[in-house]
Amino acid sequence: MKRPSFQFYPSDWTGNSNLRRCTHAEKGVWLEILCLMHDQEQYGVLRWTLKEMAQAVGCTVNLLKGLVTKGVLKGDDKHLSEAYIYTPRSGRRDGEPITLVDTQAGPIWYSSRMVKDEYVRTIRGESSRFGEGNDAASKKAPKDAPKPSPKPPLGDGSSSSSSSSYSVPNGTGGSPPEQPVDKSPDQMTKDELWAVGKSLLKEAGMPATQCGSFVGKLVKDHTADIVVQAVRSAVLERPADPASFLKATCQRLAGTRNPGVKHGNFEQQDYREGVAADGTF
Repeated sequence: MKRPSFQFYPSDWTGNSNLRRCTHAEKGVWLEILCLMHDQEQYGVLRWTLKEMAQAVGCTVNLLKGLVTKGVLKGDDKHLSEAYIYTPRSGRRDGEPITLVDTQAGPIWYSSRMVKDEYVRTIRGESSRFGEGNDAASKKAPKDAPKPSPKPPLGDGSSSSSSSSYSVPNGTGGSPPEQPVDKSPDQMTKDELWAVGKSLLKEAGMPATQCGSFVGKLVKDHTADIVVQAVRSAVLERPADPASFLKATCQRLAGTRNPGVKHGNFEQQDYREGVAADGTF
């Protein structure tokens, strides 16, 4: 059964460098194309010509060519000469590169973000840490399987070979953090939420010595109650960039409680100040 929806993350959309170069018309067309790609048997891939795609969404071919030129829509009408290779990352270590879309005859157009997130979604929950497990499925592109929705391919600014620092907007490909067995986030204690929140940050590539300090800085700036709510939301949604998600959620919740209060200069502050290396404060 096909998934009826995908999630929309405004921060990913507004923060994507490729999309920021697009016109409003091109962004609107891209949303239409994403809906078409979401509905395909091979998730994130359209085997149509640009002309057919333009007819389907009611736009000009030139608008689609604008998305291609700016690196948002990837592929070719005749022959795909450059494969899409994804390099998963766990902690601070790169895994084995995986070819998700190989060179082939066209027409073929795809969202690299959507294709990659589908791969991550498929292997999530399996033994996917590098050096662990012998399942061949973890080393090749996945096939469709009815599992929870992937994070959406909103900006599709990923390159053909992904390798990034702990702020990873497209996911890490690692297994999800552990959380207490048979407990939903609403049932977790504050200490359990702290542990899972720091585990999320660690899985995204943040050094382990900084995870507790990061959470402590959030508590110092926004109060423990707000951070608990933010961590609970992160545990539920599993954002690919938990650091940005937690900061944005804390700022939103703080603004809701205290309208007009701005929380700026977060990046310029040393969030380790006054916090022990083990994350206590």
